Amino acid sequence: MPKAGRYEFPFYDIDAALEKLRKAHENLREDEMDRSVVADTLGMAMMGGGFAYLVSSMEKYGFIKTGGGKLRITDLGKVALYGEEKEKERAKTEAIMNVELFKDLYEQYGLDITEEHIRAFLRQKALVDIVKAQKLAPTIDKIYKNVANYIVTADKLERPQGVMSQEVPSQVGRRFDTQGDSKKDILKIQYGSLYLEVEKEDARNALEMIAQKLGLKFVWEKKA
Repeated sequence: MPKAGRYEFPFYDIDAALEKLRKAHENLREDEMDRSVVADTLGMAMMGGGFAYLVSSMEKYGFIKTGGGKLRITDLGKVALYGEEKEKERAKTEAIMNVELFKDLYEQYGLDITEEHIRAFLRQKALVDIVKAQKLAPTIDKIYKNVANYIVTADKLERPQGVMSQEVPSQVGRRFDTQGDSKKDILKIQYGSLYLEVEKEDARNALEMIAQKLGLKFVWEKKA
């Protein structure tokens, strides 16, 4: 797998990795597939660098696990391939955040990122020397911009109010923010795959519902 200092990153972007995984799975119809058969199905040399990069990319995103000459599709991989459209988008977001380099770039720069930002990040955070940073920045910039689109798409998906998600747990992280408009004071809470969007005055009822679902005691206290 390609490396940038202390970071490893997938050579294939997320759509290319999923396209290859889908082709192999739809042909073999097995969740656990022989590595050599997958390579043959995709018309790739099992010992070639291209196939090695493909497998490592799929594994880095969290779509497969490897071992014993097998490729096993994970629950995340299944959702990304065959889930409903919104489920697919969220699965892709989780997959992107499984890649520490992409996660850290997003947390520091969001989507407003340039090659100059990446070069600076590689030198400062990844501890890459100046010459290698110059060479790596265009490649990482291209892959990051391809995959980062799904972070925005998933973030904007319509979510049902007051309903806990039952999807594959997300590693996107935590976000607590409030947004008000001229009519409503809205509280938005995201923790992993849990997302709530309620009016502030209804927050107590929403949190009490979650506690009941989890079998927890709910205590509502205001700061003194």
